[in-house]
Amino acid sequence: MTANPRLLQLVLPLGLVLICGTMAVGAAPAPDPGAGGLQTSDYRIETDETHWNFNTGDFTMPHRVRFFRPGTDAVGDRATGNSKLGTATLVGNVTVHDNGNAPEATGGGAYNGSGPATLTCDQLTIDSKQKIYTATGNVHFSQGSRTGTSQRGVLDRATGMLMLTGDVKLTDAGSSMSANAVNYNLNTKNVDVTGAPLVIKQPVPASEAAPATPKPKKKKPPR
Repeated sequence: MTANPRLLQLVLPLGLVLICGTMAVGAAPAPDPGAGGLQTSDYRIETDETHWNFNTGDFTMPHRVRFFRPGTDAVGDRATGNSKLGTATLVGNVTVHDNGNAPEATGGGAYNGSGPATLTCDQLTIDSKQKIYTATGNVHFSQGSRTGTSQRGVLDRATGMLMLTGDVKLTDAGSSMSANAVNYNLNTKNVDVTGAPLVIKQPVPASEAAPATPKPKKKKPPR
């Protein structure tokens, strides 16, 4: 089915999260120039141990890592990737933050955010050249009154398509949606939702709520 505008408000924040990372409450610490790790034209990763092949560009980082790109920082238990391809995969207890100044968050075609947010997942894969972001395993985000969970979220920034799959649950100020899959085009604002069953709940305004049925008065027993 194609969802209504209210559902767009439920889906949009996760798209913002995967585009830019997420916005932290308070400023994220700046990269440490003296820390070990890896620096490319697309991102920087800090860690205490790196195995890097200069010919192929493949790298592994077996210990805690911090990832930085313009406007974004993230942490994970370990990382792999390829510096030449501009890819990085953070694995284990991944948390992403954003300061609101990512290149994708500015300009006339930007997707407007809605305040501080947090994204966590088991694994986050970033293809900085193709602009494809994939969060997998216990994906959870919150932003103001909005929350969402799924098993997988993929954003193709080039096409503007956001795909959520696996036990998708979205809530926003009393509205909620449960589905198997949600495909959202951030450019056209079209949302296609599938589920078995698909459940959508919206709060009923107080003015439209049915009046309470008055309780019958108890009859006084005859004297």
